[in-house]
Amino acid sequence: MTVKTLASARETGGQVNYPDIVFMLGLSIVILFLPLSESLKNVGYALALGGWIVKKAVNRRFPIRMTLFGVVLSLYLLTSLLSAAFAVDPREGLRGAWDVFRPLSLFVMMVNDVESLPKIRLLLLLFIVSTTIGVAWGLFDNLSGRHFRLEIRSLGYPNHTATYLAMMLALLISLLLLMEWSVRVKMLVWTVAGATVLALFLTYSRGGWIAFAACLLFLSASLKQWKPIVAVALLATMILVGLQVTGRLWTRQITMLAHLEQDESAMQRLRVWRGSVRSLEDRPLLGVGPRNFKNLDHERYGLPRFDHAHSLFFTVLAEGGLLGFLTLIAVLTCYLYEAIRLRPVRDGLAKALRHAAIGSFIALVVAGTVNTTLRGEAAIALYSFMALALAAAKETATAREDPS
Repeated sequence: MTVKTLASARETGGQVNYPDIVFMLGLSIVILFLPLSESLKNVGYALALGGWIVKKAVNRRFPIRMTLFGVVLSLYLLTSLLSAAFAVDPREGLRGAWDVFRPLSLFVMMVNDVESLPKIRLLLLLFIVSTTIGVAWGLFDNLSGRHFRLEIRSLGYPNHTATYLAMMLALLISLLLLMEWSVRVKMLVWTVAGATVLALFLTYSRGGWIAFAACLLFLSASLKQWKPIVAVALLATMILVGLQVTGRLWTRQITMLAHLEQDESAMQRLRVWRGSVRSLEDRPLLGVGPRNFKNLDHERYGLPRFDHAHSLFFTVLAEGGLLGFLTLIAVLTCYLYEAIRLRPVRDGLAKALRHAAIGSFIALVVAGTVNTTLRGEAAIALYSFMALALAAAKETATAREDPS
């Protein structure tokens, strides 16, 4: 399917549009290796960006569609750059601004040039394949005893892995509930979804568990289908029993949910959140700078020595100040607004992508209350789902207006 899609890329004057092939190849590499390899992901990004720029120049299609979300996200980039300019460590600040620019640029490229259903389907297939490989690697690594809490290669720490897996489950379940696939295909995707639930559980990330529960509740309520909740509840019970029998169940993470006042991890988070707010006394407008949380005066603000605040919102508040925090809220609000505007869509693929975008948004925001989530792979996945949902809705509307 990949070769076929790339080979059928737009033709200009009877000749193959090679820049578009390079663009789609790079984008495919980014998505395929999103949870697997940072270096290959960077190679894919460079190919996609280079191919996209050359394609625009050759075709002289310089006007770029941004959408409201893209405009607000660009403002978020500007505030990040401004904060980086006055950061304690400007070099780290620029790295933080890069964390905003890369997913933003991918969103813009996808909104403008993933303009056909074959391309959309290709990228969705690659998300499923990359999730399958990542989950298989993570389960093998965990069950072989290398890590007690499951991690997946470039996703990193269990909490970050859990957020990404919850977002992928939003995509998988949306597709399963709304796409008219054959029984064979659905069985394969259900198997991937079940393995992903197991992997999510083995991260022992309570924030990730709650985020997935919130996402699942939204999907079931929105689609008025409660079978997914029952299926996940049964699967979770089987996982608990299986881990208990094999002696691999870590009960502390479960029992501490009812006794957070005794949980040292929860108490540390409260201290770091209070310290994040106190840091505004010295840098209220632009904060300490992106990726500069580690440079805060830990003794002055009573902070444990963390690199971030273990919360998306408190991290941005300390690193970006009030300006960065308000811009972040604007980004999240516009994302949800864009997704809600797609509600009239009836096409199965477009509807599935809309639900995946909202479901992954819910997972990221809920997990973001206790973990720093809007970075790296999670940000790329979130913006990609929105870009694909917008592209699918536009393609569906065009097909409806022009049946030929």
